Formats: sequence, C-alpha cells, structure tokens
Amino acid sequence: MPVKIDEYDGVCVLSISGDLAGADSTSARKAAAEFIERRQIADFVVDLEKTAFVDSEGLETLLWIKRRCEDLFGQFKLAAIGDNVKKILDLTRLGRRFENAVDVATALKMMR
Repeated sequence: MPVKIDEYDGVCVLSISGDLAGADSTSARKAAAEFIERRQIADFVVDLEKTAFVDSEGLETLLWIKRRCEDLFGQFKLAAIGDNVKKILDLTRLGRRFENAVDVATALKMMR
C-alpha cells in the first residue's frame, strides 16, 4: 500500500492507495508520526478515495493519528470515504468519531 504525504497550507494530506490493513497500517502510522515530528504539523486529512477496506489495525491507526492531532490541538478529517469503508466505520460504531468530507478539497476548506 503506497502512502503519499503532501502539505497544503499547513495541513498534511495522507493519501492511501489500497487497503489500510496489517503491516500497511504500521507504515501509514509511521509516516504520519515522522511527518508530525519533522514538520510540527498537527492538522491531518486522510484521503481514503483509493481505499476499499480497513481492518482493525487500520482503524486503530486512524484513531492513533486522530488522538495525536488532538493532543497537539490540531484537526483531523477523513476524505472521500467509499461505501465499504463507511459501512466498516458504521459497524464498528466509529463513524461518529471521525469528521468526513466528500473530497480532499472540501476537507481542506473545513480546516480553515
């Protein structure tokens, strides 16, 4: 699962291509932690447009990034959630824990 990180006006956009599961979740968490430490940025948008599945480890990664952002008084949003991921969030009762945006551009506007 490739993880791509971009920065837009002080907001980190973490784009995930493929499933957020298993060892790939660890890679995403590590990339986010390194970005926070290196850039001192606490506002994150996680782009899930190209993600069809999230397992328990992936959910924990999303929660970890969200908590880390909140600890640093930042914001955290999910963007472009597909139907399958939305269903997983609803079934695990985590859907209400995350703010969602239709796409990355909308999430970035919500950050202002």
